[in-house]
Amino acid sequence: MPLSDREQQILSDIEARLRAEDPKFAKTVSTASVSTDARRRVKLAIAGLIVGFVLLLLVVPLGEVLVGVAGFAIMLASVVYGGNQLKRLGADQTGDLGGQLRGGFNRYLGDKRERKDRRGRDE
Repeated sequence: MPLSDREQQILSDIEARLRAEDPKFAKTVSTASVSTDARRRVKLAIAGLIVGFVLLLLVVPLGEVLVGVAGFAIMLASVVYGGNQLKRLGADQTGDLGGQLRGGFNRYLGDKRERKDRRGRDE
């Protein structure tokens, strides 16, 4: 439901006061989204994967098995975490398309039912 002119004016006033009082926060809020947060977390997961891999490669030749297992655990946790973030990122980007497709399909079914009902009344 669209906002009325009065509601839009109130919202604009609130935004202007926020920008005047805390410009850094206003900039952060205006540029932040689920996508940017998920991308940052994917980069963090990649860094964790690299750290775990390097740890595993450096420690295994020295015979430190427990530290090698810890490196493998870091790699595994990073892959799982990064995969979840990629899934979240993909869901965010395809969410609008999915809604459009479902809406179109539901409209198609509704039109089909309406035609069937009309045929039943006409006969």
